Amino acid sequence: MADTKSFEQWVNIKITDPNLVDDLDKMVADDESDRSKFIRRLIRQEKARRQQLSLPIGITAARKSSKTAAATA
Repeated sequence: MADTKSFEQWVNIKITDPNLVDDLDKMVADDESDRSKFIRRLIRQEKARRQQLSLPIGITAARKSSKTAAATA
């Protein structure tokens, strides 16, 4: 039978700016969360933000090319 345990990847980061660590701790406390859960949420939010940013750029480029084609026709 196959192993059903999920894969876990541990990621360590080095934060040398003490102000950044304080900011992180404050945000985690404000969210009533823990660091791991908070950082996972930040990663999901950033991924969604980047996916949304890439969509309008592609639409804008397609509109420009269709306008250029219409103007030259």
